[in-house]
Amino acid sequence: LPKYLECHALIHLFQSLFYPHFDSDRKTDIVFSVKDFIFSFEPSSWRFDVSEELNGCHQVVDFTDDTTGAPHIVAKSNVAMYVNEVGHNIDLVENVCSLEKPRSVYYYASIGTPMKKGETVELLVNYKEGYESMRVRRGYGKANLLGVKSDNDDYSRVQRNLAERISFEDSIKSYREDEVGSVIDFLENRVWDGIVSATSCLSLESAKNKCDVIRQIIARRRLDWTSRILGSHYSVVGRGGSHKEARHDEADSTFKVGMVVYVNNWMEAEDPRPPYSGVATVNNVFRDKFDRICLGVSLPGGKSICCVPEGVISEPTEDDFVEAPRRMHSNWLKWKREESHPQKRESRQLVLEKMRWDSSHFRNLLSCNQSSSDMHSRIMDSLRWEVSEELLYLLVKDNRLHHPLNDRHWCPISMRLLTRSLHVVADNIIPTHERKESSYEDVLSACAEKLLVILREATEAVRNILALDKEEAKENFLRYLAFHEKSVSECGTEQSSRYYLKAESEVTPHVSVEDCSKGQTTLDENFYLIHQVLFVTHALASLIDWNNFNNRGEGIYSFEKACQIAAIDLDLARRLQTEKSRSWKPLIFLPL
Repeated sequence: LPKYLECHALIHLFQSLFYPHFDSDRKTDIVFSVKDFIFSFEPSSWRFDVSEELNGCHQVVDFTDDTTGAPHIVAKSNVAMYVNEVGHNIDLVENVCSLEKPRSVYYYASIGTPMKKGETVELLVNYKEGYESMRVRRGYGKANLLGVKSDNDDYSRVQRNLAERISFEDSIKSYREDEVGSVIDFLENRVWDGIVSATSCLSLESAKNKCDVIRQIIARRRLDWTSRILGSHYSVVGRGGSHKEARHDEADSTFKVGMVVYVNNWMEAEDPRPPYSGVATVNNVFRDKFDRICLGVSLPGGKSICCVPEGVISEPTEDDFVEAPRRMHSNWLKWKREESHPQKRESRQLVLEKMRWDSSHFRNLLSCNQSSSDMHSRIMDSLRWEVSEELLYLLVKDNRLHHPLNDRHWCPISMRLLTRSLHVVADNIIPTHERKESSYEDVLSACAEKLLVILREATEAVRNILALDKEEAKENFLRYLAFHEKSVSECGTEQSSRYYLKAESEVTPHVSVEDCSKGQTTLDENFYLIHQVLFVTHALASLIDWNNFNNRGEGIYSFEKACQIAAIDLDLARRLQTEKSRSWKPLIFLPL
């Protein structure tokens, strides 16, 4: 309890007892993280952590519906849903405190002075630092005070979501086989059917909560992306390997990484500890200098043995866990259960395949809602940005584009070019109508033509601005070519913010917008045309397989054709290309 509340009256808030209303409200942090991503991080607003573990893992109590991501009806009836937070407003004082128990949290109102009959006071809570990322998304975090925009700004939201997507994939690749299995089972039993039902061919205009339905449509798209990541990792760990380190040594060994084993009276010769007999968890499998298979193992209590010959290791029995930690015993039981049911792996992969995106379903959904232009527009806009995030993810992960949509690295013309181009490709990935009369070549040609038109318009915009008299252009036009640089002090307060341009001079390559509009500085035209425009278009276009139909697509899009359309010197552009960018392989193909 905070010191300043110790002498205050504490009043129990009966509608602020946070506890699991259903067994399904209790989740491992692993399962919750997947659900949170699928439902666009809405469940994070309603989660709370408890000290009690669940199945040997950190437990989260989540009273959002597993098919919408919004609070379920029982929680709405029993919990005070909206209590304002003090955030970073120094004029607001926290007057609600919490008391945590193993599986619940009690909230109390703290009253420092007597209240008169009929007097009211606003309840204010402080969700601490763990809620900061949600504050920033909603516009009242510490970063927002320094100019960072909320999720209402498309560019800011996409950058945050992109970082979350990359982190989310890394987390999945750290899951053990049983953990991936529990996630797949949860998605099949608790999520999939509800999302399919809500997003089937019906009038979405009549839905009780349109925000929930749009979130569910995005969730259906995210299930496609998540199922591919899960399926890829599951196929690796299902063979007993690790996604990050699948080694031939593991295939040769009876024992796999993550498996609980029994060490029979062993300790390394140079280790002063006595020989160890007991259960351990396999960390890695390798061959020593004598080409013997050895294992690195973790022992209870946080200790380890770096090199244990496979010959002194055996499978444990139930009696070996009498003095072992409960979590290790649980992991052993899970491993045995998974090993005894290998057919589950195949059935789970089939479940993941069922969750793939179906373009024909989406077209049917839109056809049922054509009378509602507002709903149709909201669905399409949300999906365009969602698919754009997927494309940006590919660009970043394959190092084809760095810091996309970041105004410190890209000028407004470049970011506008990228946004328009992303949406063109997204519209082809999620076609709104069946292209019965179109061949695949026609689809590709139409997409390439639009990308090249956007490229030409961007290069023309750059040239037009550079051709203007500086006094005529002044700051308004030059800002379309400017980069935004912020300087923040160690204590977190913004010191300065300036917009600068890329000059041709190597001595002073950066010049402020104000100075450029007044002086004779020459801007670097090739930098803007090639690095800020051409390379952005080409990075995105390189993702698409333009030759997917019998190798007849060479004339549809190429680096040479992009240079020709943009009237950029091809030899110069090639010299500025990186070696890796010349050998980029396509990663996607557009559906019919």
